[in-house]
Amino acid sequence: MAITSNSVQNNQNRSGNLNTNAARRAYRTSGGMINVREGETLKGVVSDIHGNRITISMDDGSSFSGTLPEASQYSIGQKAVFQITSLDGGTIYMKAVSQAYLLGMEDTVEQALEEAGLPKSPRNLEVVRSLLENQQSISKQNIMDSLKLCARYPQADVNTVISMKRLGMPMDPASVAQFDNYQNQSHQLLYRMNALTESVNDLLLGLVKENPSIARYAAGEVLNIALDSIPSLEEFNLTAQRQAANAEGMIGTDGVLSPETGDEISSTANGELPSAANDELPPAANDKVPPGADPSSNRAAEGGNSPFARMRQLLTNMADRTAGAKASGEPSTSFIPEQSGHILSAAERSELAGIMEKFSPDKENLSLLRDGTLTAREILTTIKNALPSLSDEDLQALLNTRGFGKLTKGQFLSGWTLSPEGLKEENGIERLYGKMQEQLNELTSLNRMFATRPAGESIVNTTADMQQNMEFMKMLNEQFTYLQLPMKLSQQNAHGDLYVMTRKNALKKSKDNLKVLLHLEMDSLGVLDIHITKEHTNISTTFFVEKEAARKLMEKNADLLKEAINKQGYSFTSEFTAKEKDIDLVHDFMEQDSPAPVGTVTRYNFDLRA
Repeated sequence: MAITSNSVQNNQNRSGNLNTNAARRAYRTSGGMINVREGETLKGVVSDIHGNRITISMDDGSSFSGTLPEASQYSIGQKAVFQITSLDGGTIYMKAVSQAYLLGMEDTVEQALEEAGLPKSPRNLEVVRSLLENQQSISKQNIMDSLKLCARYPQADVNTVISMKRLGMPMDPASVAQFDNYQNQSHQLLYRMNALTESVNDLLLGLVKENPSIARYAAGEVLNIALDSIPSLEEFNLTAQRQAANAEGMIGTDGVLSPETGDEISSTANGELPSAANDELPPAANDKVPPGADPSSNRAAEGGNSPFARMRQLLTNMADRTAGAKASGEPSTSFIPEQSGHILSAAERSELAGIMEKFSPDKENLSLLRDGTLTAREILTTIKNALPSLSDEDLQALLNTRGFGKLTKGQFLSGWTLSPEGLKEENGIERLYGKMQEQLNELTSLNRMFATRPAGESIVNTTADMQQNMEFMKMLNEQFTYLQLPMKLSQQNAHGDLYVMTRKNALKKSKDNLKVLLHLEMDSLGVLDIHITKEHTNISTTFFVEKEAARKLMEKNADLLKEAINKQGYSFTSEFTAKEKDIDLVHDFMEQDSPAPVGTVTRYNFDLRA
């Protein structure tokens, strides 16, 4: 913000030392003399505005005038503050203090409403206050326009509406609600997935009480949608191993994946959401693991050998160990997330197997269910095939088991989340969102049939909310390269956000410099922010830690990380400090204009709470 006159101006290219010990110097103003020094702030009241000319009246009665391009953003009577950056000859170099809009906020708000001839109602006060906080004009016309805009969205936060207007974002009730969720960090798709799958199970339980025939049809449709998902690499490999053993006559299976599943993994790519996201992920996200490779083998483990892959693997292992240490009940096993042993307790598996004994003749499979070996896909495939012949009594007993509901939920979530290995797959993110959108569309069509039933309204609302969330994410991604990464760890699912702060064109020109922030929230370790900076072959990390115990654990594992990364030819350093604040979605992400300013980051935000 530049103020210029014969004696007062702002030099955009001059940084002047803010020397608070400098001697005072006298300058003549329209109201007499003013004594100032470098680093000092001048406070006053806007006493006159004509076009770009603004006059500031000082507390001592003196005043000065200058040219201010953003003069229309002030109003007569508003308090303003400017800091002196340098004194050079007869010129005072100044800059506007960003907090100037907040000084005397209430006085300015009330005076703006008085000049506009508007009542000082709570709503009007809130709108003008938001305009000032967003550095917008508080002229009568702009206040009136803003009041009309906010009236269109009476349930929305006023600051959300004003912020979206300032950013030039498309606005409708859905986008305003989603922007509010994202701004308040309540936008996580993973939580909406949980809510939607719970609604699906509630719908089936409600239908089976009303009409078993309708429930049978709905259950079949739900299972068709849930099973139409892309197997993770871990699930594909597990099934391939079992098929190979079955071919040798070692075991018998029922409802396993066909050998063509691998082709489906490599060919299905109909997502439209993150159009160029993979190009801007850290290198690990583009390291492809060949379909069919054993994730536990050295080849798969080294598939993503970039520094970011090492960092992610280390933190994933730490999260899994932490979650495993806190887990109660059964001892930890080597079950993958898709296996019934991971999803169900021993008692739940036994209960479900007891129900399935009535319609499944495969005793071997029932034994594999009890010991947790079978996957949710295999069990649900068997159930889906048996649905038409089930008696009403058996159907009701099946749908009322905790095991059926948890397996259905687990199957949906498996298809809607990415494992660390799956994240390395080429086009994996696009494929994930493409299949998710396809399944949501199918659920929407099914849900409309039952919208008038007690449990129907909930599932319609949760499905719509999830779709609107994805549409808003797509809109953000078109301008700012943003997407969520719902992750699947061995002990739990995790929410992730990817913010690429550097603009797309700048990133394509220079891939040697990258800044990322990995944000973790774990029950035992507290909140943890890891800033990672890569400049050519130099990698530095700063760990912002909330708890002392977490700091010690980070320091211990950082040594292992340093050794692994240095072996790859990089120079690695790390430091630890106390965590102070999080990144703001609007101010720290959406309003970044320069290609790679100091402090800009690519953000990973993994919410690792179970």
